[in-house]
Amino acid sequence: MKRLFALCLAFALCAVPMTAWAAPAWPSGVTIQADGGIVMEAGTGTVLYGKNMDHPYYPASITKILTALIVIESCDLNEIVTFSHDAVYNVEEDSSSAGIDEGDQLTVRDCLYALLLASANESANALAEHVSGTREAFADLMNQRAASLGCTGSHFANPSGLNDENHYTTAHDMARIAQAAIQNPTFVEICSSRTYRLPNMKRAPVEKYPDGFPIANHHKMWNRNDAAYYNGAFCGKTGYTSLAGNTLVTCAKRGDMTLIAVVLNGHLTHYTDTKAMLDFGFGNFQSLKISEFETTYTSLDNDMTIAGMTAKDTISLDLDEDSRIVIPKSAGFSDAVPHLSYTLDRNAPSNAIAQVNYTYGDQPVGRSYLLLGGVGGADGTGQAADGTGTDGGQASGGSNGNSGSQAADGSNGNGSNSGLAADGSNANNAGPASDGSNGNGSNSGGQAADGSNGNGNNGGLAPDGSNANNASPSPDGSNGNSASPASDGSNADSGSGASGLIPPGGGGGKPGGGSPNTATSFKIPSNLAAVLGIAASLAVITAIIVAVKLYVRRRQEAMALQRRQRRIQRLEDIGYSTAEFERIMEQYRSSTTSSYTPPGKRSRRKRFPFRRS
Repeated sequence: MKRLFALCLAFALCAVPMTAWAAPAWPSGVTIQADGGIVMEAGTGTVLYGKNMDHPYYPASITKILTALIVIESCDLNEIVTFSHDAVYNVEEDSSSAGIDEGDQLTVRDCLYALLLASANESANALAEHVSGTREAFADLMNQRAASLGCTGSHFANPSGLNDENHYTTAHDMARIAQAAIQNPTFVEICSSRTYRLPNMKRAPVEKYPDGFPIANHHKMWNRNDAAYYNGAFCGKTGYTSLAGNTLVTCAKRGDMTLIAVVLNGHLTHYTDTKAMLDFGFGNFQSLKISEFETTYTSLDNDMTIAGMTAKDTISLDLDEDSRIVIPKSAGFSDAVPHLSYTLDRNAPSNAIAQVNYTYGDQPVGRSYLLLGGVGGADGTGQAADGTGTDGGQASGGSNGNSGSQAADGSNGNGSNSGLAADGSNANNAGPASDGSNGNGSNSGGQAADGSNGNGNNGGLAPDGSNANNASPSPDGSNGNSASPASDGSNADSGSGASGLIPPGGGGGKPGGGSPNTATSFKIPSNLAAVLGIAASLAVITAIIVAVKLYVRRRQEAMALQRRQRRIQRLEDIGYSTAEFERIMEQYRSSTTSSYTPPGKRSRRKRFPFRRS
């Protein structure tokens, strides 16, 4: 319910009309000689300039960026790679090599230096065999990884980039691959090195090369002694074949911006084309931290109160601190247009409730996540007055405060995964607190006096077994339907039973408090009409969710009954009678508020079915 309330607030903020002013035009004026090219800001993925950036071209050895990324993600750098006859000799004549011979054994680290600095094709083949068994199987892995990075115009047929009509990519896809690669510190360390020495090679005996066979980086733009040197360039890869022409990937950082430039099918102008694109990017664009400028989605300037508590006391919305947008230097932050979306991408934090995408004209320029801040405490930490926390803190009674602050009597204030109560019973999803009160678990909720489970429907059951459906039942056992009814019997519509928002010292049916049917009070805000309209839509969605949860609850009743029996047995073992347990459950039934919070999705790094040779 708290999440829905936060969504209503966000909708209301979006409903406020804003005046649109003409923004400065997107910068232009850069040209390149290569057939395809792009310069993209790495942090946001903003494309600053592109020429045929989605047209497929042969990539040549810049392919090895993807090969290296997969190997680093798959292997320990100290693993030993044995070079097969096929790895060494199944390459084009006069293609790039580090002089590694059949039977040589190098570490994965050594092979990666040979791959990225000397562009060694035999190293690409040997690494592919080491990871996947065959080059063909590794190529399948390359295509899977490229797709996971959002590449849509590429197909990879080998790990080296040698000529193959089925091996192609786009400038935009290569920028995405490089964007992922430079987030890996190991890749950057190896790729940015100027020189390295390869040990244990037949063609480089230790007598002649006691420190190992020397290799050097082919990329010229971070060699201070070369005319192509570029201030800020730190990583990249060269490429050339007869079909691909000159290809080049270059990453450069200045200030708050990291740019990725890609050249495809260049005509001996790949360095000058790259310099032109990087100069254009650094000279015409700026990176701004969204949280330092955006106020629309975090300013909750309203006078709505629920049970005597303002929205500011219970809900806070924050923007991701690290998010940025990239816009022209001649523009201001307000020239970027925000678009609120409730479809979250896979990188969204667990407490994100929405995603704010920014555009400049038709150009995407960055995004941020709208995060649900502390709930339950005025300071935004989600803590109650007794100091219990929102993430597993325990009240003096021993009940777990996970995912919800607790009341002063030690009962759990909406603990979705609470721990053991003081009596030793498992409070798992709303067990009793030290005083025996139910902690209101959002999963496998409280149980009725008749032993049935109240889970799956965001609320416990009334004593007669009827479903309270997101609210404490009225004294006659009727359904409170998302709110405890008012004292006159009318439905308070998400009133005192909603979200656990109960004024200190009264309401909610707590001992020493007032009536459990305290009606909700509102000070009508100026944008109430917009909020009510949105709330109506959310109510329909909520009804669907409740129906699904009801279905889930029925499937879990058998297991819940077993859990209850075990819990009662444990209570009896420590001298807490079943009758006392039932009495306490009935006494505090009206004081609990049930809500269901889906468990956050765990971020898992994608694993691949590698085969080792």
